Amino acid sequence: MTATEYIVNGQHGAALALDDPALWSGLGVFETLRTAGGRVFRLDAHLDRLARSAAWMRWSWDRAAVTSELLALAGTPGVDLKLNVLLTPGQRIVSRTPLDATRVGAPVRCATVPAQPAASLPGFVKHTSRAPWILAVRAAAERLAEPVDEVIFVDSDGTWLEANRSNVLAVRSGGVYTPPVDGRILEGVTRAFALEAAAALGVAVHEGPLAPAGWDELYLCSTLKDLAPVERLDARLAPGAGPVGAAIQREMGRVRGG
Repeated sequence: MTATEYIVNGQHGAALALDDPALWSGLGVFETLRTAGGRVFRLDAHLDRLARSAAWMRWSWDRAAVTSELLALAGTPGVDLKLNVLLTPGQRIVSRTPLDATRVGAPVRCATVPAQPAASLPGFVKHTSRAPWILAVRAAAERLAEPVDEVIFVDSDGTWLEANRSNVLAVRSGGVYTPPVDGRILEGVTRAFALEAAAALGVAVHEGPLAPAGWDELYLCSTLKDLAPVERLDARLAPGAGPVGAAIQREMGRVRGG
């Protein structure tokens, strides 16, 4: 399987209307999920977050239908999949494509940029209005004259918040540190999974302001990456991977079973 398969408003192979506000105004909310061993991993957590995003937009949606469509697309034996759900004002799109296993745990190159939150979009809404973030990555790569995979947003006090497609986790003296879920950042499903795995291993977990230096290990985490070590930051070597992150990654794999 190589091509992406779509279900639009319950119809296989249908297309999004060209006058949809998601195309013209960026009005959409979405979730990216993955399968493991033929099942959708953390389905309820993703749909709960989608519900919060849709509620902020004041949109109604059919959770049962989305669930049914995701489960139908997930039934591909022996193939781990990436699944997406996109809600627009009145439409829903569910899709699947093979999971790119080369991205899982792969090192990433990052740059730091000042956070510029949208006044009308709180950090907990997973929205499609992402042009500023995409352009921030491009601008950082041009500024540093080297490839950049993601940017890490820096708050006005100098602490790190999140990356443009991921949460940030750091390790110091054997403990895991990550910014708090206080409305400014997205409540990552994989972030929660990684913290649960850390706690199961007896690793101390600290949620609070994340300083820009002094870490033994540094990671981005997301559904499609798991824990991705940050090996370059602002065109310099970064802490990258280490034993604590490796142990957490193994525990995540054990729990997921994929």
